[in-house]
Amino acid sequence: MQETAKEFFESKLFVPDEFAKKGGIWPLRLGRNIAKPSYHSGLMILEYYNMHFVMEGKVEFTFDKEQIILSKGDVFAMAPGSTFRYRLAPSDTTLQMIWISMDGSQAPELFAAAGFSKQAPYLLGVMSKELESTLRQLFLPLNYDMKRHNELCSILYRIFGLMIASDPSETSQTGKENWIPKSVAFMDTYYMEKITVSDVADYVALHRTYFSKMFSEEMGISPVHYLQRLRMEKAAELLSSHFMISEVSLMLGYSDSYAFTHAFSKYYGSPPGSWRATKRGSGIERTQQP
Repeated sequence: MQETAKEFFESKLFVPDEFAKKGGIWPLRLGRNIAKPSYHSGLMILEYYNMHFVMEGKVEFTFDKEQIILSKGDVFAMAPGSTFRYRLAPSDTTLQMIWISMDGSQAPELFAAAGFSKQAPYLLGVMSKELESTLRQLFLPLNYDMKRHNELCSILYRIFGLMIASDPSETSQTGKENWIPKSVAFMDTYYMEKITVSDVADYVALHRTYFSKMFSEEMGISPVHYLQRLRMEKAAELLSSHFMISEVSLMLGYSDSYAFTHAFSKYYGSPPGSWRATKRGSGIERTQQP
């Protein structure tokens, strides 16, 4: 660590390249310190986002003319354009902090999701053993290259994942307005894999029969037929290109070509080979069935 009149500190600076800037969040500066009795910051205004984790001791954090004493396990944040200052607060233990500066299009949402706000840019008691261990990983002695950049970004997301509390309203809501969009998103994402209606019902934590009944009433189509429609529309798209029928069957998660051919024939009224030949012969685009 380096030594100044105010502290012992270690700091690492990163200059994002074009690859980094394509991500949702990227590191700019990492640091940690051990404060001396005269420790304080001047008035600060940043052009990026920052978090200071209190690892030991206490710090007095001033923001928008408000003051708060933060202790071990707390964290305070600084957002672009706001003014802050902080200094050592009386404590039986020496102040030690870890700080992270970052930027990126997802930074505002991540800070908000963690619970930081303009009125209260701090969180109390967020530190856990897992979070502390994750913070320590920021300081592994490795060169900064693309591999390390990806590792650091992963660690940043992990830090926010550990700080963001589960939303009790989301886990307790059983209304259709909550779980139907989630079930649709799940099916839209994984329909090419071997998911079943039971898998979807498990994802939204509902009994399969109840889920199917309520989904059908709300969407006007059963979840079985919704999955079937997704797969068959994708099958028609793939058959319109160069893929073999056996390849399409595998890509859509069918156990064999026979099962795929049976499902396709039932949906479109003709087997996939005949359907493709007719389409290519007529040059007419297919009409999707509801």
